[in-house]
Amino acid sequence: MLEYNEVRNNFNGEGKVIEGLVQVAQRIVKAASEISPFPISLTDESGYIIGDSDSSRIGTLHSPSSFVLKQNKLILFDEQTISKMKNVLPGIAVPLIFDNKTLGVLGIIGDPEKVEPHVKLVKKYVEMMWQETIFRQSKQLEKRTEETFIQYILLNEKVNKETVEKFCEILHINCKINRFCIVVDIGDSLVNRVGEKQISLDHLKDVLIDHTLKIFNCKENAICTFLNTGKMVLLKPIPSDEVYIKTMEQFSYQSRKLMEKFLNYQIYNMAISAGDQSSSLVSINKSYHEAERLIKVGNELELLPRIYNYYNWDILLVLITSQIETKLQDKLEFRLKALIEHSDFKELANNFMVYCSNSMNISSTAKELYIHRNTLIYRLKKIEKITTLDTSCFEHCTFLYLILKNHMSKLKK
Repeated sequence: MLEYNEVRNNFNGEGKVIEGLVQVAQRIVKAASEISPFPISLTDESGYIIGDSDSSRIGTLHSPSSFVLKQNKLILFDEQTISKMKNVLPGIAVPLIFDNKTLGVLGIIGDPEKVEPHVKLVKKYVEMMWQETIFRQSKQLEKRTEETFIQYILLNEKVNKETVEKFCEILHINCKINRFCIVVDIGDSLVNRVGEKQISLDHLKDVLIDHTLKIFNCKENAICTFLNTGKMVLLKPIPSDEVYIKTMEQFSYQSRKLMEKFLNYQIYNMAISAGDQSSSLVSINKSYHEAERLIKVGNELELLPRIYNYYNWDILLVLITSQIETKLQDKLEFRLKALIEHSDFKELANNFMVYCSNSMNISSTAKELYIHRNTLIYRLKKIEKITTLDTSCFEHCTFLYLILKNHMSKLKK
């Protein structure tokens, strides 16, 4: 269960800063040593060394650091000053500042007079690296939290409204605006690239998310993240029904552009779908499941291109045929048993389906089938005799078309 207090605590700034400094201290020391002719050390707010040019000192108490933190100013330690101190080397110690708070100490080891000209440069460099690293870690934490939150609201049938609103507050997300869900299924494309050295998986995900946001023309309040390595979701804000309709009109074009862009990253055989609108994040899972179902139906029926949404009439037609209840379909097929079991069923059914796709026009259908129009008329009359349906009647043709469409879809599975 997603816990609000746990994530809230993870966003506690000062705690994450200290933790981040501990994790990257040695890397900072190594980088700073390249611009400093003197060894350096880093201590935390409790006075313990967490980074040092001499790694054997890491974890030991450096008592003067506490004094530096209290004074919050640069202090020189010459040979006479340190003569009675334990684990202290000559040099200069200066407080490190993050977000206007003193949370650590930089020590530059050597003759104070020789060290002093280098203090400001090394201090600024260390603070810059420190802040950049912590910022990057904070962004990663925020991204992981967002991923967990989106998984919670999309993959659970019911969510707690109060929990959703609290997390929206943490992540600075507007909860109460219309959105719809776009699912981008990339299969095993990323999994198959694990271990490649050219680009990290996290960086590649960020790049793909940026392309998705740009191509679908997302600005404020859009949420785009990975649910797992094979599936990305975009929760796109929609201010009105009119905008939604316009967005759906552009959906196929934008999806094709995204597929073309993803080819540059060796991502093939994608599927992209869109669900209907939802009034808030509390109910957005309905839009997600609609989009997922479209992909499932599209895969089962091998529909191409693999771009699906409810604004597409062809998709709606497929959904209508697939929505016929099993018991009703069985009854309908029993009624048409004589046709389905006829030795010429495949030919008759195919001719009839082409006849429907040509708007029940005899001449056009015969031309497409490369048969004489009288041959087509004979076969249609044969269907009428077997089924007692009138192939010149639009309602009868629609009825037979839907039954045969569903029947043939089942045969493909």
